[in-house]
Amino acid sequence: YWGHRLTHQVPFLWRFHSVHHSIELMDWVAAGRLHPLDAAFTQAFTALPLVLVGYEAGVFAGMTVFVTLLAIFQHANVRLRFPVLRWVISTPEWHHWHHAIDDDARDKNFGLPAIDKLFGTAYMPKGRRPGGFGIHDPVPQVGYLRHLAYPFTGVRRRGLSVTRAMP
Repeated sequence: YWGHRLTHQVPFLWRFHSVHHSIELMDWVAAGRLHPLDAAFTQAFTALPLVLVGYEAGVFAGMTVFVTLLAIFQHANVRLRFPVLRWVISTPEWHHWHHAIDDDARDKNFGLPAIDKLFGTAYMPKGRRPGGFGIHDPVPQVGYLRHLAYPFTGVRRRGLSVTRAMP
């Protein structure tokens, strides 16, 4: 939760994370549209606690498989609702709101729904779907090398709340 939230609220980190959020079509392939430095930062927040607790390599392998499958599930282009499950894990319905371009959904649903609820970042309006996906930043829509270069181009984040204080 905190690693992901930081990528939205620290302008330097957002430059890398925005590559992932710039997707305009939500489907399972979106799970893999990541800048490698963003992926490394985010995964460090997942793996480091396991290292500090002393887990063995097998746990990391299992975690990698679980996180990858969960990411594919979260980004899947499905309209299925999971009434109970959606408050336990990040389902597509939950995570699609995280990617929504709708202003009221910005900087919401960073991780597990219960954690988002605890920190005031949960957003799941009844009877609605996101109006679309993407961001207002001029991230290139095609070209892996352009995605890699984007965070270093000097383009500033526009129209999004990077300076908002964390509650």
